[in-house]
Amino acid sequence: MYFDDVLGLQERTGQPVVPREAVRGVAFRGSLILMVRSELGDYKLPGGGVEGREGHREALTREIAEETGYQCLWVGELIGRVLERRADRYDSTSLFEMASYYYLCEVSDRMEGQTLDDYKRDLKFSPVWISIPEALAANRAVLESFGKKDLWTRRENHVLLTIWRLQKAGVDLTAKISDRS
Repeated sequence: MYFDDVLGLQERTGQPVVPREAVRGVAFRGSLILMVRSELGDYKLPGGGVEGREGHREALTREIAEETGYQCLWVGELIGRVLERRADRYDSTSLFEMASYYYLCEVSDRMEGQTLDDYKRDLKFSPVWISIPEALAANRAVLESFGKKDLWTRRENHVLLTIWRLQKAGVDLTAKISDRS
């Protein structure tokens, strides 16, 4: 694992905790990374919440297909985790903690069709292959222009910047995908 970071409150405060677990895919095509673009123009890595008794790989395979229309062919190495901790939006007496696990993965060449829920459909989620610097710049612009408080854009920029720095330091994450045989 290359990163294990905490965003928001660094320590628990003794309040009851509302936990959520999510998985996110990191797929490359050459120098481009698979992202999901919203109607605001911001980008997030495909993925979402683990449901019921799902394992991480099962949840990630489902989420990638739902959000992008691509089939996940392979879920590989866990490259990092981000724990977001903040006051719960719905219960001021509780603390919200979301652990997002980032996995290298490979997706099919052909996009079949998204199966978005109402929330994601309203945001007009669409899959895009984009360079990391372009996604970072677009997310920064959205954060500045709209004063967007949604933490996924901040979280995804944190992760994208970490991946970009790893690549600049010589860590070839794309080789880990192509060498998986």
